[in-house]
Amino acid sequence: MAVDRELLLDRVGELAERVRAVLEGPAVEDAGESSELAQALAAAGAEIRAVLCARPAPDARTAGELCLGLVELRRLRGELREHAVSVRFAAVARIHRGLAKLRACETVAELLPAAAAELGSCCDFDRAVISRRRGSTWRAEAVWLAPGLDPSVSRATEVYLRGTWIPLGPGVLETELIRRRTAEVIAADDPRTNKELMAVSDSVGYVASPVMPAGRVIGFLQADCYGSRRELTTLDRDNLWTFAQGFGLLFERTVLLERLAQQRAQAREAFELAERQLRQLAEDEILLARSDRELGAVASRAADIFRPVAAADDPVASLLTARERRIVELMVTGARNSEIADRLVLSEDTVKSHVRSVLRKLRSANRAEAVSRYLKIAMSQS
Repeated sequence: MAVDRELLLDRVGELAERVRAVLEGPAVEDAGESSELAQALAAAGAEIRAVLCARPAPDARTAGELCLGLVELRRLRGELREHAVSVRFAAVARIHRGLAKLRACETVAELLPAAAAELGSCCDFDRAVISRRRGSTWRAEAVWLAPGLDPSVSRATEVYLRGTWIPLGPGVLETELIRRRTAEVIAADDPRTNKELMAVSDSVGYVASPVMPAGRVIGFLQADCYGSRRELTTLDRDNLWTFAQGFGLLFERTVLLERLAQQRAQAREAFELAERQLRQLAEDEILLARSDRELGAVASRAADIFRPVAAADDPVASLLTARERRIVELMVTGARNSEIADRLVLSEDTVKSHVRSVLRKLRSANRAEAVSRYLKIAMSQS
């Protein structure tokens, strides 16, 4: 019994040292050990209780020391739980501060690289990727690499991620993320990973989360610890999931603000163009008019010019096909060719061809002039 007492008390002392190291060490690196330590503390407590309940019962001195050891284990478990909670709250606070910085971004082009850098910084990752989903493929739109990483691996990783549309399909990890709509820790030898990507990036595993601001998965966040080679934990997974939720809302907000700004600029440009054209028309006609009769004739000619358009049942339909009309309506909102292609499920080349046809039919030199003339024709019907 004396041997059991010494071994158990020595174990309590060892566990106390390990708990102290976790409490004083870096939070993210110790997240995995905290779970293992909690199990070790519970197991040691169970062994002490078994010795105390054994027959014959231990002597009074042994029983007293073991009871003190049991009390110490309970205290250590309490401190470990408090530490785990504080670590998670601290991580969430860092993430919210990082997301708050991103609110200053006014365009998607500005937001994506800034968000990748914030993800890596506030969640203690060495590499962070923001990917876009397009149909049954995905590709990186922003890649952040911590300073000091192997430059050749970093360059190869970024070139591959930015230049390759990686397919989605059965048994592929990112497909599982779309279906399950949750973040996940992925080991390097997971059969669902893209083997070419894992080889190029020399990854030892990563965490991934879908981005779904309006309930539809539009992309992914992926990150790893290539430089430190530390093991990723459930805390990393939860941090990534928290960041992904906040980023999704910020992305949607930025897209809407950017489109609103484009629409305002487009409308302002269209009305300014219309105003210039009307002013020029008035100046030209005034210069040509020499008498009240001539001015009356000018007014009569203007009425003749605009009467066929106003009298037509649908002047837009007489000029544009249904597809061209839909495209010019999206042009009015400020949508780019790529956005129009996504909305109408067309290729960008097809959209460009339709846009050229619209410019030709509306006798416009550019998109702004085409929008102005379309609005003028459409408003003449009302």
